[in-house]
Amino acid sequence: MTRNTPSNRHDHSPHRHDQSSRRNNVRGFVANVVRGCSHFRTDDRAASAVLGTMFAFALVVSVVAMVQVSAVPAWNQQTEFQHLTAVESDFAAFDESVSKAVDNRQTRATIDAGVDYPTRALFLSPAAGSGNLRTTAPATARIDGAVATGAASTYWDGSEHAFDTQQFVYRPDYRYLQSEPSLVHEGTTQYTAYAGSEVGATQSLIDGTKISLVFLEGNIDTSAGDAQTFSVVPLSAGTDYITVSDTGTPITISVPTRLSESTWRSMLATEPNVQSITYTNGTDYNTLTVELVPGKTYDLQLSRVGIDTAGALQEPAYIVDVEGDDAVVPPGATHRVVVEVRDAQNNPVPNATVKASTGLTAESGRVAARDTGTTSTVTDTDGRATFVYTATSSIDGVVSDQFDVIVENSSGAEVDRVTFDVQLQQGGITDPLRGLVAAVGDPGFAYADVDENGEFNGADYRVNDTGSGSDVVYDAGTDRLVVPPSVGTIATDGDVTLEGEGVSLHVDVVTTGSNSEITVDAHSKSVEAVGVGLLSVKGKDVEVTAGDEIDLSGASINQGGKGDITVTATNDLDLDNAGISSIESNRDITVESTAGVISARSADFSGNGDVSVIGENGVDLSGAAVSGVKDNRGIYIDSASAGINLNGVVILGDGGTEIDAEANIYVVGANIASSKGSANSDVTLTSHTGMVSGREAAISAKRDVVITAATRISLPNSSIEDKDSPELNAPVVEV
Repeated sequence: MTRNTPSNRHDHSPHRHDQSSRRNNVRGFVANVVRGCSHFRTDDRAASAVLGTMFAFALVVSVVAMVQVSAVPAWNQQTEFQHLTAVESDFAAFDESVSKAVDNRQTRATIDAGVDYPTRALFLSPAAGSGNLRTTAPATARIDGAVATGAASTYWDGSEHAFDTQQFVYRPDYRYLQSEPSLVHEGTTQYTAYAGSEVGATQSLIDGTKISLVFLEGNIDTSAGDAQTFSVVPLSAGTDYITVSDTGTPITISVPTRLSESTWRSMLATEPNVQSITYTNGTDYNTLTVELVPGKTYDLQLSRVGIDTAGALQEPAYIVDVEGDDAVVPPGATHRVVVEVRDAQNNPVPNATVKASTGLTAESGRVAARDTGTTSTVTDTDGRATFVYTATSSIDGVVSDQFDVIVENSSGAEVDRVTFDVQLQQGGITDPLRGLVAAVGDPGFAYADVDENGEFNGADYRVNDTGSGSDVVYDAGTDRLVVPPSVGTIATDGDVTLEGEGVSLHVDVVTTGSNSEITVDAHSKSVEAVGVGLLSVKGKDVEVTAGDEIDLSGASINQGGKGDITVTATNDLDLDNAGISSIESNRDITVESTAGVISARSADFSGNGDVSVIGENGVDLSGAAVSGVKDNRGIYIDSASAGINLNGVVILGDGGTEIDAEANIYVVGANIASSKGSANSDVTLTSHTGMVSGREAAISAKRDVVITAATRISLPNSSIEDKDSPELNAPVVEV
């Protein structure tokens, strides 16, 4: 048997030694690794830096998120509020554009429709917002019970008048304001509406005795994010007013509205002429109805304004006589008539077709438009047209005639007509217009018209001249005196007295004596003296008095001597186209109606002393000329109970001019001037309860111009000048 020897246990071969060396190397590597791991476990400085960075980043993210959620909406809400404030300013400018359109001026308005949110680093902002601009569906406004004075009364006769109108609304698309507003313009009011409330509401519907309605018209419905510019155009410019009253039943005005009842009642609470308010809720609109205090006169102004539309000419609604009715025309003479076409808002309609009819009698004259020479023409920019009536050269006695002027709409259908009455009367073509419009019997002498029928018949009797010496006296006692054309011109160097219970004068009167006077006295009744001449060459006073009316239209009264001219009526006094002059220094002209109206359209007053025109219930001097050449005397125009119409008047005085009215004073196109600088040469206009209104007027004085009105001074496109600065006193001044 073999025993194991030590060499068998310790193998020293190279292969065995190599394996042992490898094992030792492995053990060393493991030991080194273990020692290295022990080193990492004990050094934590780098780990702290990484964790701090991570925590800081997380904090930044948290803060940004908190700001985005809470602060950014607040900032954007402030941006929307600032945009709303700017848009409200845009809307106020739009309201000014509407006012300019009412004054017949076309403008453009801009509204910044959308809000632009600012860009902020690290934070998210929404895209730019938008807003909606739109005009609402038409609704109906109504005026009932209004009766106009003057020519417009044929249309404004107390019946109901209806008008389509719209509202203009801007609504922004805000994302952050809790309650989205709407900015609304209804024509008569504007406001900012929120859910259940309104702010900033104003109204122009009622202002004292002034009624103003603006009807809006347009076709806008657009949403945009940028500024939107659009036109605001006058479709029917309400630059003038018409005077209306009631017939015992109060005038009512109804307008569609979305403004709340409480706000309307608050705005109208201080208006003394609002008798009652009714508010009716509706589906699309509510209706406000205002009832005015009865028994008063009101100034009505209606306008139509287009929004972003060229608009169309308003259709004619009615036609009025401006000049020429009730005329006396000699054979072969011509007579001018003027008509004006108006729309439903009472404003002139240009380019309207008007046609004249022929007269009604076999001896009718020819009627033709002045500009075309035919029976048809179109109205001018003021809505007016002129026709000329030419009388036939041969007339048998006195012939009453009439003709119509018709206005047509754009389809050629008749809308309305106005009738002119004329009287054709024997006499030369150069003879002045004279006598009553009604036919007057002429027996060849002066007579008493007992039954006042204009004919010499029945109990009528002859009135002889009972004057002594050079004096001429025709006195009918308690009957009406008629001095027909056959008597011929009364000429003397003595006094002339014509009197009775009423006087109809158809002849001229001339006095040449240095102390002679002319007296026409109708006692308690009227004077009819159309187209006559009363001339005092170098004598004393010329007086015409009547307890009723006086008609001196077309007459001529001249005082060349040392007397005054006095024309006094209790009731209405007609001086249309008349001429009154006083040549001698410091001689006065006084024309007065103590309880009526003075109509002196296109009349001419020329004085060398005071010139006074006093009409208790109104004065109409439209187109007239009034002059005074003494710097220490004045021109006085007064109406203690009503208004004064000075449209187109020319008033030139070396001294002062005083115009005083209880109600409105109208001065469209008027020229009123005081040319010298003496102490009493101011120009003053005073309306105690109304307004002073008119466009393109010229008012000047070497010293002071003082204009005072209870409600408003409205003088657009006018010139007002004095030595320093004119004094304008009214709650509202528009110059």
